[in-house]
Amino acid sequence: MPSSSTTLLLVDGYNVIGAWPPLNKLARRSLMELARLRLVESLANYVAFRGYQATVVYDSYAQPTPAHQERSPSGIDILYTPYGETADTCIERLCAQLQWDECRVRVATSDRVQQLVIGGYDAEWVSAEQLWEEVQQAQQQIRRIKPKRSPSKRGIDSYLDAETLARLNRWRLSGQAPTD
Repeated sequence: MPSSSTTLLLVDGYNVIGAWPPLNKLARRSLMELARLRLVESLANYVAFRGYQATVVYDSYAQPTPAHQERSPSGIDILYTPYGETADTCIERLCAQLQWDECRVRVATSDRVQQLVIGGYDAEWVSAEQLWEEVQQAQQQIRRIKPKRSPSKRGIDSYLDAETLARLNRWRLSGQAPTD
């Protein structure tokens, strides 16, 4: 569970995939696994930059599959609901469980009914489109603060002081083993 100073972002995965243009394009081309992966990748830098924790919820409503949970390498939790449960229901349950905690909860979905329900649990609502804008803005801010790297030397000469490098060059050119 998140600590009192944490913001937890709950994301309705398929709802967001349907609203974000590049992910929607993948989904329409029957590349849903790739769309899910790209969603988590897109959220990774955003939540790290904002200092959030995130959980993406995918429903298995019409699929006879058991619920399971994964954690991405970036630390984002991924929940797959059990057969018969929607992502909305799962998110509502999580909001109800977290309403008495001191953490801030934001729910990303464009489902208007969900907006009203999660508001009853003191969670904040953000539309999928608004989250897209926030992710894009965070990426721009990250690019601006990344230090510009100067072209670095590669090879041993970047690790040696000038005197040692000169001695090695003399040895290399002489064809003999060093005597000192």
